[in-house]
Amino acid sequence: MFLTQREFGLAVLLVVLGILALWLQWANDDNQTQGFDGERRPDYIVEGLKAVTLDAEGAPARRLDAVRLRHYPDDGSSELDEPLLQLFDDAVLRWNLRSRRAWINARGDEVLLEKDVRLERTATAESALIELRTSELLLLPESDYAETTHAVEVERAHDRLSAAQGLQAWLGDDARIRLFGPVRARMEGARRGPGSDDDGG
Repeated sequence: MFLTQREFGLAVLLVVLGILALWLQWANDDNQTQGFDGERRPDYIVEGLKAVTLDAEGAPARRLDAVRLRHYPDDGSSELDEPLLQLFDDAVLRWNLRSRRAWINARGDEVLLEKDVRLERTATAESALIELRTSELLLLPESDYAETTHAVEVERAHDRLSAAQGLQAWLGDDARIRLFGPVRARMEGARRGPGSDDDGG
């Protein structure tokens, strides 16, 4: 089948229009996510967020408060300003985690706390309040696990610990931490010889 010059010109025009329509659709979808200036844009914002997750018995398991939440449609993730995450055990508050900002993945099973991160274990009959400070902390709330490769400081009453290369923390019933890198310790009442400078290993 042979096309006349006029038919060939019309075919080329239709192809060009089809390509143009596809490009415009792609550009529109991309702009809805990133904005015309290329900046990533949220599809909705929540002010004064307060959310509670219940356990199988209907008691609070986790509570999340934040000044602001921004949700992003490209990957389903969210960003939080001034978040406070509380973890409960049998309806008793055990842990407070706060930071200046945080990121949560689309499934909600990874939370990255950033800037002035503070993790507090409430006081119990066996232990005084424990406070952990660092600049960044990855939390896996479903498994009550947290870790960081950044320097950390741990304080309990008058005792102090610091680790240069981060830690792993298990926040469940059998709460424990594992420190990495050079560790320095200052324990109340501990005897220290000259030059020890509180080295904890």
